[in-house]
Amino acid sequence: MEAKLFFFAIGWWLCCYHPWTNVHGEYYSSVEQMRKLLKLEESLVASLGQYIKLHEQKIEFLHRQRDLLEKELKKGLKDDIEYSSNPVSAFLMVNRLVNDWERLRAFMDMDVGAKLQNTTEMPTHEDLIGVVEGLARLQDMYELNAKEMASGKLLDRTIGRQLKTAECYEIGNKLTAAKSYRHAVSWLRESLRLWTMDSPGVSKVEVMNALSYALSHQGEYEEALELTQKVLKLQPDNQRALNSKEPLEKWIEYKKQHGLPPPVPEPYVKNYPSLCRGDDQRPAKELAKLRCRYEHNRTPFLRISPLKLQEVNHDPMIVMYYDVISNKEIDAIISISKPLMHRSMVGDDHEKTVSKTRTSSNTWLDDVTHPVVRTISQRTEDMTNLAMTAAEKLQVGNYGIGGHYLPHYDYAVAEEGKEVYPSIGKGNRIATVMYYLSDVAIGGATVFPQLGLGVFPQKGSAIFWYNLHANGTVDHRTLHGACPVFVGSKWVGNKWIHERGQEFRRSCELDPKV
Repeated sequence: MEAKLFFFAIGWWLCCYHPWTNVHGEYYSSVEQMRKLLKLEESLVASLGQYIKLHEQKIEFLHRQRDLLEKELKKGLKDDIEYSSNPVSAFLMVNRLVNDWERLRAFMDMDVGAKLQNTTEMPTHEDLIGVVEGLARLQDMYELNAKEMASGKLLDRTIGRQLKTAECYEIGNKLTAAKSYRHAVSWLRESLRLWTMDSPGVSKVEVMNALSYALSHQGEYEEALELTQKVLKLQPDNQRALNSKEPLEKWIEYKKQHGLPPPVPEPYVKNYPSLCRGDDQRPAKELAKLRCRYEHNRTPFLRISPLKLQEVNHDPMIVMYYDVISNKEIDAIISISKPLMHRSMVGDDHEKTVSKTRTSSNTWLDDVTHPVVRTISQRTEDMTNLAMTAAEKLQVGNYGIGGHYLPHYDYAVAEEGKEVYPSIGKGNRIATVMYYLSDVAIGGATVFPQLGLGVFPQKGSAIFWYNLHANGTVDHRTLHGACPVFVGSKWVGNKWIHERGQEFRRSCELDPKV
């Protein structure tokens, strides 16, 4: 009965569906944005309950749908940050909101006036693609396979439930749409492995056709043709398989004669993936020289309240400060920032664009925004002994599903005859202070590939380093990146300090190593 009603609903949807206006919310670029989707789904479930009361004739089908959705929702609400940041559960949630709820809405709108009401922008197809791209990034970075992820158990912890055949198929299809064919193959293989005669939502033929297509884009024409032939044995008139057979045979012949082009090299900087996995590559002799101490002699305030300092690296000098920002201050900063967040961009003052090299959302807070922002600026001055008259506003960022920032420099390189950061007019970024405003369950490290070191977020701490040598030239060794967040919501506060006004704080030397 349920299946009949479902196909009845799909039929009406194809005939009668008229989509409502959608806004590109880019939920996937921020875990905080993804958490909003749980609240959105919660309101949709409540609205669905009211609709059922008004339309008893559809009660059987809709009750079952609501029960399934509510069961999944409760899992998410039990730990909303972990659920929203887990790439698999995040994909399923966005897929429900983009596809399943659309079909339910169309079904409920048939011959009636009542509609599902929501005040939050619905996620879009772009969000769905963004989530699977984040999932693929996590698989690459942390060497995860689809079978493990589909099982719901990773790294000795349960991160979700066992996925169904149709869910693995959906992930594989969306990875294909994102042209991430290698990962699509692994998810479609898992879908085929899980498939049984009782698997709802997708046929074996659909899975084999999709897998064949993904394999062909990986140059695996022989296996793709084998799958196509199996499809034709099951369904001799399957049009997709018939259309694929001859091109695959030609590609196999071409491959025998000419071979395949060389594989596209990985886009990651050397050491970046291994450092993200926690592999500190420095010799023990070098690590043994690093010390921890209390910083108390830089300013009068520090004599009363010294800072806990840990040396992370000596040349260039990189240090961590611990317990430098309280939970109360963090809560205030995040509360102020949430309504102001927008997609992070890359580029300089002349041109800023959205890029897949940086998947996060951020905002900028001036000292006049709130007393706690002024307090953080003063604390930054105490920590660094650099003047805040040459500092940028506090940038608050939140990373999304698999959120990352590929290795980059914080300083700028000026074109001939032009000034760096002309809108600020304070010269180059002499130093960086990054406050960690949250813990991250898995992933999210800040790594320095050329130095072979990484630092994992610890709520309330801050990392500090100089981007320029003592003579004002750029230090290429400060190349750094933010590793993908696997489980958790990563919040950071960045304070970039410029060089003008620091003449009596950090004197310029002819020797860059001084």
